[in-house]
Amino acid sequence: MAVLGAVTALSLSFATFLWWFAGVWMILPFAGLEIVCVAIAFWWLEQAADDRDRIEVTETRVKVDRHRGQRAQCFEFNRGWLSTELKRDRMGGSRGVRLLQSGRCVELLEFLPVSEQHRALRDLRLALATRQFASRII
Repeated sequence: MAVLGAVTALSLSFATFLWWFAGVWMILPFAGLEIVCVAIAFWWLEQAADDRDRIEVTETRVKVDRHRGQRAQCFEFNRGWLSTELKRDRMGGSRGVRLLQSGRCVELLEFLPVSEQHRALRDLRLALATRQFASRII
């Protein structure tokens, strides 16, 4: 709120200065439009700031908790039948991680950079494979 207040004060002071001393009255509506756009951008970023995903791998289950804004979802999968893949967009780029099992699909981690998505998918596959391999040996 402090940054938004500072941007608002700075923009309005420049607009008022130009209107008062140079007679450029059209600057005031555009300054107001600028402040509204910046406020909407701040609001949108605040809504997405709390987005998070949590994956818990146990002996037999994989539990996924997704939080998007005010909405929370919980999914459970059978560990032995779970498949993982990168979700691709139309241009072939990575858009998140997808967990699939028996027609159910959960897409997560779309807010991470591509390198972090690859690392998270690699870590998840390693966690799934390591525990399955260890349980087969025992």
